[in-house]
Amino acid sequence: MAVKVLMPRLTDTMLQGVISDWIKHEGDDVREGEPLYIVETDKASVEVTSSATGVLLKILVRQGEAMEVGGTVAIIGVRGEDYSALLGPAPSPMPKNKQEERTREAQAPSGKVLASPAAKRRAREADIDLRLVRGSGEGGLITEKDLLVYLETKPAAHPPSAKYGEEESIPLAGITKVMCERMTLSAAIPQVTTVAETDASDLLELSREKGISITTFIVRAVVEGIKLYPLMNSSLEGDRIVHKAYHNIGVSVAAPRGLIVPVLHRAESKNLTQLAGELRELATKARENRLGIEDVSGGTFTVTNSGVFGSLFFTPRINPPESAILGMGKIMKQPVVREDQIVIRSMIYLSLTYDHRHIDGKTAVTFLQEVKKALETPKVLL
Repeated sequence: MAVKVLMPRLTDTMLQGVISDWIKHEGDDVREGEPLYIVETDKASVEVTSSATGVLLKILVRQGEAMEVGGTVAIIGVRGEDYSALLGPAPSPMPKNKQEERTREAQAPSGKVLASPAAKRRAREADIDLRLVRGSGEGGLITEKDLLVYLETKPAAHPPSAKYGEEESIPLAGITKVMCERMTLSAAIPQVTTVAETDASDLLELSREKGISITTFIVRAVVEGIKLYPLMNSSLEGDRIVHKAYHNIGVSVAAPRGLIVPVLHRAESKNLTQLAGELRELATKARENRLGIEDVSGGTFTVTNSGVFGSLFFTPRINPPESAILGMGKIMKQPVVREDQIVIRSMIYLSLTYDHRHIDGKTAVTFLQEVKKALETPKVLL
């Protein structure tokens, strides 16, 4: 009997997956548990195994195409079997420019817009008119995922003609498309960035002496700061603030296919040497495209370093559902005043971006000052 192959939910924040490669092809025999296709999520590339034994009768989502979680990507059954009943009626295409039809589909008979609480909250934050959004839920209910679809497909202003030369239009795909969606969600969060100029001279010296990266020291300092200010490690879920006793620190890594954020799980239970070893291993796996779902899931706070590319200062964006992210700039020698004397010190800018809906300025600034103090006296982190 033919069965549907569904797009699995591989991470807690995954709304859809992009199939980057089919390992099996139409007509191939497949066994349950055998690798079937590779999907790019909002976190990593993952090899998905078959949920059934039989023949891959039909591929419905081609390489490079996306499918929402729970959607059908293929059909597996007996060779020659009629599987048309599993396909169902083809969905009617939604007119891109007929917003009155969008309105009719998204409204209840009474004219009241049907939307989930999360969708209503996101719509308010992003200033979206829910009457223009097509709902995919029961009875036309608008979900948070529908808002992403709307933002991606709403008509844009026509660009000026290419009168100055040739242009190339490249569709968003793969990790770039996923990053675009994540940043769209992030943009709905009211974010504030606070900055601390930090003396990294002693930190540099200790880093060279111990053979431990600056990033590892910063992760350790963040963990110590979270112990004093646990709100920085929380998440806002509806009308509740969820405090997390575990400190899962994500660290951005530049991989060949784009920026990826592997996670140091339970960082509060590990010493500096353990964190350094685990971070090296995760960075290597990221660059070799060997990260698994567990390696990139469950983050509660992110550390990102643009200083390695020469950036002096930047404002990082929160990675939902986290509430804060710490950015580190380039370490540079600068003249500074110490006890009324001008001296040369190695300085770094630390940029903390936080969710201002539930984290106030005092909490964020004092947390950042604790991180700064620890990094300026780095032996306390050993």
